[in-house]
Amino acid sequence: MNFPDTMEAYALDPTPEHLEALHREITAAPSYNPMVAITQIVTPLEKAGDHQGVIDALWAQMPGIFLSPAAHMHLSQAYAALGEDADATRERKFALLAMDSIRTAGEGTEESPYPVLRVEDEYTVLAAERRRSTAQELVPTENGECDVHTLEDGTQVWFRLLWRTAQPTGA
Repeated sequence: MNFPDTMEAYALDPTPEHLEALHREITAAPSYNPMVAITQIVTPLEKAGDHQGVIDALWAQMPGIFLSPAAHMHLSQAYAALGEDADATRERKFALLAMDSIRTAGEGTEESPYPVLRVEDEYTVLAAERRRSTAQELVPTENGECDVHTLEDGTQVWFRLLWRTAQPTGA
């Protein structure tokens, strides 16, 4: 299957098998970079009111940033600002799908870490849960490496780094 077919299969039937296939397609894309900083890319453009610039900059990174909740939300907001409501709605749905792909595939615990494609996704999940990291540590595990965030209340949230594991979704 190619990326559009894999993406459609997951969007229509978000099973662990389809998610694993989509993760493989994304990480194999030439535009994939687990250290991409979506916010740094779009913030200057948003401040300048360059909504089309936001769209162009993010689409130039596809499919490597597909399933980035932050990327899809920025796209949704940019399309909405341009009055392109159908595109804004589509990207909002992709943002929710992206967040669900992380939160339903793990529990954020050592035994069941959230799978992430990018470091920035970790912070997006924490922000969505209104939690703040006070420390981040890279921890090797049997299934690859995890980023472990210690939160303000002393609890921890675990994220499995999919680019550092042979099993993209742990399936």
